[in-house]
Amino acid sequence: MMKHLYLFILILFTPFVLFSQDRFLTVSSKDSINNLPRFKSSLGVNMKLNAYYDLFGGLQDNETFNVGLINVYGDNDTSSFHVDMYQTQMKFESNFVFESGREVYAVVEWDFWGGNGHMRLRKAYVESMHWQIGQNWNAFGDEVLWPNIMEWEGPPSGIWVRSPHVKYFNTFKNKDWSYEISLEAPITDFNRFEEFDTLVDDEYQLTPDLVLALKNTHNWGHIRLSSILRSVRYSLDGETDSFIGYGFSLSGIYKTENRNNFQFQLVGGKGITGYMTSVAGLGYDGYPNSNNAIEATPIIGGWGSYEYYFTKKLHSNIVFGFTSFDLTDVNRHLLYPDISEDFIVLQGDADHAHYYGIFNFMYDAYERMTIGLELDYGVKNLDANGILNDIFINDSKSRDAMRVSFGFMFYF
Repeated sequence: MMKHLYLFILILFTPFVLFSQDRFLTVSSKDSINNLPRFKSSLGVNMKLNAYYDLFGGLQDNETFNVGLINVYGDNDTSSFHVDMYQTQMKFESNFVFESGREVYAVVEWDFWGGNGHMRLRKAYVESMHWQIGQNWNAFGDEVLWPNIMEWEGPPSGIWVRSPHVKYFNTFKNKDWSYEISLEAPITDFNRFEEFDTLVDDEYQLTPDLVLALKNTHNWGHIRLSSILRSVRYSLDGETDSFIGYGFSLSGIYKTENRNNFQFQLVGGKGITGYMTSVAGLGYDGYPNSNNAIEATPIIGGWGSYEYYFTKKLHSNIVFGFTSFDLTDVNRHLLYPDISEDFIVLQGDADHAHYYGIFNFMYDAYERMTIGLELDYGVKNLDANGILNDIFINDSKSRDAMRVSFGFMFYF
């Protein structure tokens, strides 16, 4: 206990650096059009040291505080301390102005979070007056929103997928109202969710996801409504089956004159778990029902954050989030990782929920420097039942995790 208290006090005085908007490494052409340089380009680096201390809870090997990855069947609560630089980001961006006055913006952004420090592409797109083509934040999410936190996962129901797309955006006669229409590349990542495996396999996807969004902007912030429609293909016992996924998201931000702000996002639908941070890519979009057909997984979730400025430099954030999955009439599933198919559970239900909370303090010592401390806490519940070897079972598991996140970021 004294060891934990000592490390907690040590962490309290550990700095990390956030960033402003200006880039140091910027070049511009001498000629201009409409008082704008014909060409302007910059290279920026967000150099971050990511450090975290796990108090308990089975996330010792995970760089982010992903509540969905808590191992509810594990019992290893050993404390651990980790440090890495993989969240360092680099961005190259350019603005072009043509003789017609049309402006084009292009960006390439990458980090080193591709596994063992390998590079990973984050963004690469070209944007003109009404079109964006390339890879950026998926239009189903609200790219302006992000709670001011140090850990990189975010709330379990957050929608922060980056995907290749072709997006059209415009405003109505009232400029406060805007809309987006986007064709998004289907999510293809598939890794088995071992704690609750529905024994389906991934398949090649044939159609893009369609996203429609409507946004109302004011000087205090915005409200945004988005919807998604997708066709998902899975394989069951060697036979390919497809099902329809759909969802809605309501999000927004409210800002005050003294920089306090409230952010929120609510999401619900079926067959869209691939967009949720907690179980994205775990093959949880659909499951086999009692008719041996694949049914879309229902989901509901949301998160909210509030940032309060005690002074111009001292501020604090509190974040809460949850995600709930409710699978009914599941034809078959495995409840434990790496066990024999003789233990397949038949004709059951499953309730799966994640809860997430964060509290931090931050101090803006300089324009490009913030010192702070963050406490992360999450709970994962898995309640499944069914018939196992002609006997009805009800397996209910729950586990929580706690982490202290801190680090260092330098922006230039």
